[in-house]
Amino acid sequence: MAKKIVESGEYVVSIEDNGSIKVYRDYDNVKGALREIAEKVGFEYDNDWTTRQFGAKLIAHLNKDK
Repeated sequence: MAKKIVESGEYVVSIEDNGSIKVYRDYDNVKGALREIAEKVGFEYDNDWTTRQFGAKLIAHLNKDK
């Protein structure tokens, strides 16, 4: 749970209950955000995937390296 949240443009900054600070980028287009992340990590995707398929496969790809 966040104690305090502030938005600035496309970014959201929150101070969590434990004092940690998190920064998020707020996207209007989820598929566009997934594409951007996939390209940064070298993940090949299919343009025909639904948002749910894309997200699940991208998360699986990111978790396999951990």
